[in-house]
Parts: sequence; C-alpha cells; structure tokens
Amino acid sequence: MMKKFIYTAFLTALTTVSMNAQTPKPTPTAQPSPTVAVTTAPADLNTILTEATKQIDVYRETFKDLLATETKTFEDYNKSGDLRDAKVIESNFLVYQSAKDSKSTAELRNVTKVDDELVPESQSRADQFLAELAKTSTTEKELEKVEKEGLRYDKTLRIYGFTINQGIVLSENLRPVFEFKLLGTENYQGNEVYVVSYQQTRKSQYITVNEKASESKGGTADFDADIPGALKKSDKFLRGKLWFDKNTFQLWREVRQLTVKTSTDPLVVIESIFEYAPSEFGILVPKKISLLENEVKKAGKGEDYTAVKNMMVNFEYSKFRKTNVEVLISDDEN
Repeated sequence: MMKKFIYTAFLTALTTVSMNAQTPKPTPTAQPSPTVAVTTAPADLNTILTEATKQIDVYRETFKDLLATETKTFEDYNKSGDLRDAKVIESNFLVYQSAKDSKSTAELRNVTKVDDELVPESQSRADQFLAELAKTSTTEKELEKVEKEGLRYDKTLRIYGFTINQGIVLSENLRPVFEFKLLGTENYQGNEVYVVSYQQTRKSQYITVNEKASESKGGTADFDADIPGALKKSDKFLRGKLWFDKNTFQLWREVRQLTVKTSTDPLVVIESIFEYAPSEFGILVPKKISLLENEVKKAGKGEDYTAVKNMMVNFEYSKFRKTNVEVLISDDEN
C-alpha cells in the first residue's frame, strides 16, 4: 500500500561543506531562555502575534539537542470508524543539529521497540547510522537520511516535522494568507491564555495537498490526503486555534485542521492537536501531538459528503533533557 506523507518544515538556506564533518560536541547545560516581560493590560491581536512569533523563534533555537523518549501509537480504523489495528513504536527522540550546518535541525529517532518488542541490535545500528551520517556529502543528504531512519517502522501514514516546528502558521511567508481573530481569554490548565483563531483565505505555494512540496525558504506544510475526485479541485485550506500564554506569549496548545470545501460546510480531512508542557529550558516543550486522518466520502446518492475516522496517530513524550548526539545510542531514563 502506498504510504502517505504529512510534513511540516521551516526551511533555511542550506550550505554544503566538507564530507569529513565530525559529530557535534556535547553542549553545556541549557539556561532558561529569556521570555517576554509580564504584562498587566490585555494585548491587542497584532501585539500577541508579534510577540508569539518571537517566542516561536526562541523555541526553535532552544529546542536544539533536546532528547526524550517518544511513544508513537498508530490506530487504524475500518470503514465504520471502529478500531481495526494498532501499532506502537518507541524511540529515543533527538532534536538533531546538523554537523554541516548549525542552522539546520531534524527529528532524529532511534527506534528501540515496536509493539513492546525490542528492535534487534538497535545499539549497533545507532552506532553505524551516526558514522554514516558523518560521511554524507551535503546537508540535504544528511537530513534526508535522518528523516528516513526514524520513519522506517511507520504505517501507511508518515508524519514528520511536527515536533520541532511550532506555530507554523505564524511564519513570515505564511502569515499573510491567514485571517487571525482574537477570541478572548480563558484559563488553560491553570494559566491565563489568549485564544486566537486562524483561517486560510487564499492558496499558497507553501501549503500543498497532493502536490510537490515547496523548497523555498520559510514555513511549509505539505499533505498527502485521500480526496474524492469530485472535490480534488475544491479549495483545501487550513484553519485552527492557538492558545498563547497571557504573560509570556508562549504556545500552550494548537488545533490545526486541513479542510476541503464541499457544497455545504467544509469537511475536516486532517486534524492535528499540539499540547505543550513546562520545561527547565525556559520554553514549553511538546507533551502530546495527535493527528486524526479522516476519509472523505459521499453520504448517500446526493452531493453531500461526510468525513469518517480512518487513522489516528499519537506522539507522547517523556521529560526532555539536554544532551548530545552520542547519548542517543545508549539513552535511558536515569
């Protein structure tokens, strides 16, 4: 069965350097990152988005070389929406910083268990894999190798880039194609937050559905999705909500939906939910990421369509800690 791909990225200029690049050296213990000063008066929408974008940049920079145990669960559903099959993949997850370009990072996964069974020789495979990374000739090939390694046990739905890329709709190249609205404030898990909705208003080369992914600099979101033939030319836009801390403007939660336009209401094809938690590094780090893929199909003989649950993927993370690439090989929870 053909594998579908859902990819989120923030692309920077890539530089080719010597083939003999070495594994990054251990980095010092991280200090809490600077956050925005506590505010007393409610902020307006533009201020919220501007300050939140700054915090997302801090997140991306601070998140380098962080390590956690990732448990990824695939749930496959039948045509009636009932659970048919499940698969659990456990990995040592590392935000890998390229040895060739310090501005380029990737999600490196060393798979240790599949359905609670230890992966044979995962230790020696990790040693060999890191040695092979050092021999890659370009940054592009290095990061492509990292990506493929972590996805080799995944089912038909392959998801990449969701963990290290936060609040992608606020990227400079994407923000103009969205309409944002401040819905108000609320209490989220004991924290006062601003709730902001967003709706894509026009097509963008940086958001693709069943098309070739953009290779331009900036934020990108690329989806493979099953869309009925009659709806393939319909608009497929993103919408969602963001929960920003009222004092620091850091992101606590995001609900992101890819929708397809129908003759009635837009239907949700893919829904992603991002949940974050405090850390010792001055940023909120991923706690759980959930992705729901729906099958869009006709409802009866008319022109109406319906969305039925097809697959659910959950990513759950242990406590993140600062480390270096070599720790990935023999990581444990101690």
